[in-house]
Amino acid sequence: MNRLTKRTLLSTAIAVATFQAHGAGFQISEHSASGLGRAFAGEAAIADNAAVAVRNPAAMTMFDSAQVSGGISFIQPDVDAKVTSVGSNPPAAIPNTSSEHSGVAPDAFVPNIHYVRPLNDKSAIGLSAFSNFGLATEFPSDSVAGPIAGETELATVDFNLNYAYKISPQFSLGAGISAIYADASLTRNAGAAVYGSNASTLASIGVTQPTDVVSHLEGDGWGFGWNVGALWEINEKNRLGISYRSQTDITLEGDYNGVNTAYAGKPGQKVNGELELNLPDIFEFSGYHEVAPKWAIHYSAMMIGWSSFQQLLATGAATDCASSAGAADGVCLQKDEKWDDSWRYAIGTTHFLNEQWTLRAGLALDESPVPSSHRTLSIPDSERTWYTVGATYQATKALTIDGGFAYLKGDTVTGTETESGTAFEFEAGGDAYIYSVSANYTF
Repeated sequence: MNRLTKRTLLSTAIAVATFQAHGAGFQISEHSASGLGRAFAGEAAIADNAAVAVRNPAAMTMFDSAQVSGGISFIQPDVDAKVTSVGSNPPAAIPNTSSEHSGVAPDAFVPNIHYVRPLNDKSAIGLSAFSNFGLATEFPSDSVAGPIAGETELATVDFNLNYAYKISPQFSLGAGISAIYADASLTRNAGAAVYGSNASTLASIGVTQPTDVVSHLEGDGWGFGWNVGALWEINEKNRLGISYRSQTDITLEGDYNGVNTAYAGKPGQKVNGELELNLPDIFEFSGYHEVAPKWAIHYSAMMIGWSSFQQLLATGAATDCASSAGAADGVCLQKDEKWDDSWRYAIGTTHFLNEQWTLRAGLALDESPVPSSHRTLSIPDSERTWYTVGATYQATKALTIDGGFAYLKGDTVTGTETESGTAFEFEAGGDAYIYSVSANYTF
């Protein structure tokens, strides 16, 4: 299967979310519409549909019958970015030293599907297909910030097989394995760099216009990970859950062309390269408590191990790529990220209105893993607050329909990024709206 076909199938199967429209960094949380309605509070302890296998496989022991759950989320970001200055002493030849861009994060659809089947009264298996990570940003090719913005895309699909066992009436354990496919592409243009201190060097390798491509990288690959979980059913109205999903390292294999191939004496040529992508581990603790007739509260604390994301390093043969003229070091692209671990906190409530309707609401706070000293325009990231509502309708004895809505309020952030000898000061921020619907059928 050629790369174009794989990318087309991937785009059809699962779309990517954007940096302001999901969890910290480029995490995606949209695994179920019911979860969205409660801001994903209590996910490791609530088993209201088969999607729970993603957050805590141990909770699959709560199912008496097989169930399939599937849904889709539509993410509508409203994100703007502005380059406020270019260099402390911009050259006179530069036509402008600022630019404004609206809608740099495209709309996206994010589907998911899950299946849970009890084997007996103590064990169950489950299979899920979903995404935990993805991003997309699109800046015009003539942006003054071409060297740091351009187009960036990452899509992942996680195929997760889980098993759960009830070791006692109150305690269950679960574990699973994942095969994760990742596909990424990155394009950067010259922008203001053609007027900066490295202009002569860029001109010597044929980069003379702001729209000229200085880096293009694309690749895909597979990685494998594991997950575990535990559930404590204190009684019928109270339970606690804990889960852990491992870090996954994926080697993306593909091709590169840009200034670093030109430095190696191969201007305009595509060369083979690879990039190591480190997807972080995830730890979650959740609680669920029925506190009054028809009312429950639930909460979660999640730690995302973004400290694994320290740099983007694409390498090739020493004869194909060089970080500077004559270096012959095989470096096609290198970019420091230096992210930190971050936390997500969520609290929600559920109201069992009647036999047909269940209502939900939630509030969550996402910390940003990006230190201000390493903030980038392609993934500016910021702390954000989630405000969510949702409902479930019991259509038949076997079929339920979930709906959820979230408003994400993001902070406006500022940063300075230097590329090709030119320093760019920028600000970016915005909000996002997420609409989700899913159906659950019990056999």
